[in-house]
Amino acid sequence: MKNQFPKDPAPAIAPSKLNLWLFMLASSMLFAAVISAFIVHRPDAEQKSAWTVFDLPIYFFYSLIIVILSSLTIQYAYNMAKKDELSSNRWLIGTTWILGILFCLSQFLGWKQLVSLDLTFVNSRPEDISASYVYVITALHVVHVLGGIVLLSISWVQAMKFNVHKKSLTLMSITNTYWHFVGLLWILLYLFLYFAK
Repeated sequence: MKNQFPKDPAPAIAPSKLNLWLFMLASSMLFAAVISAFIVHRPDAEQKSAWTVFDLPIYFFYSLIIVILSSLTIQYAYNMAKKDELSSNRWLIGTTWILGILFCLSQFLGWKQLVSLDLTFVNSRPEDISASYVYVITALHVVHVLGGIVLLSISWVQAMKFNVHKKSLTLMSITNTYWHFVGLLWILLYLFLYFAK
């Protein structure tokens, strides 16, 4: 006798992908809150003495170039996985991982440059928190990038075990989507900090 109970339909989206999108939404709201606080605290023209205006470190611009390059490499890695070009996929994941490390290094050098200009997280003038916002925004982003580096590491290990290919793309898809997210996020944050200073 045939089973009369219909099978449950497959979910329209994998739970792991749904969790990723929810996390990215929450992260976007977090950065929106910090940026809103920046805008609220930024003084008007009559209060400029309480707000130090400074150029962003050149290393933050280098970060911009790195993040664009890494978005290209992770996209190509995903494309190679879909084509079962497994060797190229592993090489491109590794390249993206290295670029992610270079991104974090460039952020650290940017912070060092700020310190050399006497722009520290805690300023000698408590009312001047202009540099503090730059530290908070960039540090929060670095934390998200580190999460992406962990994802890249897991994807590379799975690729080395031949568990990443055109019939098993969920992990690669999540890594690709998240890395593009942190990349786009940095582009928007950099432009905001550059023009809102």
